[in-house]
Amino acid sequence: MPFNESKIEIAASPAKVREILLDFSAYPEWHTEWIKGIEIQEKEKTSASLTAGDKLKVNIEGYNFVADILENTETLFSWQGPPVFTIAGSHKFHIEPTEDGTGTIFTQSETSKGFMSFLLSPSILGKKLRADYEVFNRDLKARAEAST
Repeated sequence: MPFNESKIEIAASPAKVREILLDFSAYPEWHTEWIKGIEIQEKEKTSASLTAGDKLKVNIEGYNFVADILENTETLFSWQGPPVFTIAGSHKFHIEPTEDGTGTIFTQSETSKGFMSFLLSPSILGKKLRADYEVFNRDLKARAEAST
């Protein structure tokens, strides 16, 4: 069960949402608050060709780290960040069609483990994380809906 999760409905196809999500170099055009940058570490790879074990350079609010890709499918993009203060987090972006098939349910979540992972619970530091996810989701929605 994720400690932190945020969900939003987007009036754009899952393929369009995934295309925007994985176009890391375009993030500064539509999202500048939380995720400051993502770069693929292996220069010969594209975001669509990333597989488990590939690496990303990630900058979240000035904190730079290397994340390992866990999964990259049509419905899920996920990474594992390095342990920070004994906390290791698995971050997931779920991209699923709405029930009627005309839009996307986008869910962002993080599952944390480690001795101090309780700090990321919704009642402590998790409030800020959830707010960050909601800002990112709102920006992704605006970008996807403007491009359809």
